[in-house]
Amino acid sequence: MFFAQKANGWWIDWKLAYQFFTDNRDIYGAYYFTATPPPGRKDQLTKYRKFRKFLIATGYKVIDKEVRIIHDPATGETREKGNLDIELVFHMMAAPHQWDEAVVFGCDVDYEPVFKHLRSIGKRVKLVGRKEMTSLDLINACDEYVDLHQIRNRIEKKDEGTH
Repeated sequence: MFFAQKANGWWIDWKLAYQFFTDNRDIYGAYYFTATPPPGRKDQLTKYRKFRKFLIATGYKVIDKEVRIIHDPATGETREKGNLDIELVFHMMAAPHQWDEAVVFGCDVDYEPVFKHLRSIGKRVKLVGRKEMTSLDLINACDEYVDLHQIRNRIEKKDEGTH
């Protein structure tokens, strides 16, 4: 979602998003999957911890793991990897008897077989993302697709005082 927000030129207020998708509903849980900055980046860590605290106070269960620094000796390139796809899938699959509908922010096409499986066992899957960044195959694997542009006025971060 970070790249979708960046490409849109506006940011999601995660409290508004939580309210928008959970209003008048019983929920099993709202999860936010994120990578923690590496220990050497104190400014990023401070900002991250503040954001994490906000998410937890809002009602999210934050699932995080530290960014991995990967160095390729052949090219000399260093890159960061903070992939939490398995954690997201694990949480969806671990207790399907406790929920009826999953609302997923993020458009990784790797989720396609998971979404198809969940639907085959009677679960609803609602996908939220940026249309320009979402494959038609993934949209087709869901019960409903919500383009961020369609709900911008309901979930957009208005100022720096909110998240």
